[in-house]
Amino acid sequence: MYRSLLMPVLAFSMVPASAHGREVGSMIELRARCNNSSTCHFTGNTVNLELELFNAGSDAVALPIEYYRKRGPKVVLVDNHSGKEKKLRMGPPIVHLVDQMQVLEPGGSVRIPWSVPDHHINTFALRPVDVTAVFSFTINPRMATVGAPSFEAKLRILDARGEMSGH
Repeated sequence: MYRSLLMPVLAFSMVPASAHGREVGSMIELRARCNNSSTCHFTGNTVNLELELFNAGSDAVALPIEYYRKRGPKVVLVDNHSGKEKKLRMGPPIVHLVDQMQVLEPGGSVRIPWSVPDHHINTFALRPVDVTAVFSFTINPRMATVGAPSFEAKLRILDARGEMSGH
């Protein structure tokens, strides 16, 4: 009984008092980019990109950054031609990293390299490729449920081969 009462208290002790719950979600921005652009060009190869967690708030926030790095984001690919979606699998949860918090100061950021394998795009998207990749991290991985507050970023992936033939 004590354990079930203690878990919510532990979950909220992970961030400073001024940055609890949904407020953290409004302070932290997740950004996604390829080569400093909000659009990626698909050449038939794996799409390498960078995710950035940026603290746009006025208070420091503690987050499980290493957990995010190792497990990776939740990724949903949306084919912009058909509207069909494909959810990519995440890495396994690494429970011991959930409690290893890293402070992100106001104006500070952490960059996480990531990639979307070409086979996920090739077997899913219509031609020419026009896909939106939606990346997200749950604010509190211990309380990750459907609809749980998260940071989200979108990145458009366009077929470079189709663009080249149009020039």
